[in-house]
Amino acid sequence: MKILVVDDDPFIHELFPEIFGLADLTDVHSASGGFEALDIIAAQGKPFDCFVLDVDMPKMNGIELCQRIRALPGYDKKPILMLTARTDPISIENAFASGANDYISKPFNLKDIYNRIRVAERLSEASKTVVSVNALDVGAKDAAGVHDFELCEKLHLAHVDRLILSFSLGNYLTQLDRKALKGCKVFCVSLDDAQHLYQHSAASDFTTLLTDLGESIISTVDCPHLLMSYEGNGQFICVSRDTQLADWEVLEAGIQLSLEDTSYGLTMMANTPITISVGTPIAPNANRTQRVKNTFTRAIGRAEMRHSSKANAA
Repeated sequence: MKILVVDDDPFIHELFPEIFGLADLTDVHSASGGFEALDIIAAQGKPFDCFVLDVDMPKMNGIELCQRIRALPGYDKKPILMLTARTDPISIENAFASGANDYISKPFNLKDIYNRIRVAERLSEASKTVVSVNALDVGAKDAAGVHDFELCEKLHLAHVDRLILSFSLGNYLTQLDRKALKGCKVFCVSLDDAQHLYQHSAASDFTTLLTDLGESIISTVDCPHLLMSYEGNGQFICVSRDTQLADWEVLEAGIQLSLEDTSYGLTMMANTPITISVGTPIAPNANRTQRVKNTFTRAIGRAEMRHSSKANAA
């Protein structure tokens, strides 16, 4: 794994190659700032596999650098670890929103770094299986039901703000302490009858629909403290720290209306309604080891229950 460490502290440049060496990772490069890092990336024939970025740097901070790396061809899914002394929820959230996959807090010990390196290795492997889709690049002439991804796949949807990869959202939840969890709500927005829509729509239409749904969630929830991931099966997991989050029924109606406004041009089956269900928000599980899987499963279950209740009432 080829790694680039970017930090304006010379001590970090000496320390991290030794730490990575303990994990048998020896292809470690360093830069003292954002502009130097971008020059190094541009000059490399073989791309980097992982980045460790300090947040607080002069001229270009780690948040901006992370965003610029994500915009480079081939770097949309590379593991990026943020290194910072800031542990407040907003700083953590901003790091993940910029495209970071993990977060290392200063001061740190050897065990912390070693564990995060192992996480980075797993992220590197996991990122290779994530399918990226861009609604603008999908051919419009594909036959219905012909897609480059399975319905159940966790996709990376281009051009959807505040949407991050599933394992990144899980890392974000894990980083939050008990105080931050108190105001945190998790809910699922699910595309009703996604299997039917997937089978009876062209790839361009279905990809556009998922993108429009992601954008509709962002515009309707309308809070600066929202992060979300696409979990496959037409389902978005949303995490909000907004204490004034609207009632789930209001959110559902607003997202539905926004989706209808943005997806009017889709060429799916004329008699196929496009509707969504929003599950009642839940608090994340307090146990760090069980938080992600338990919380995501419960949130998805709430949205599925909501869909079933509407179907039964119809």
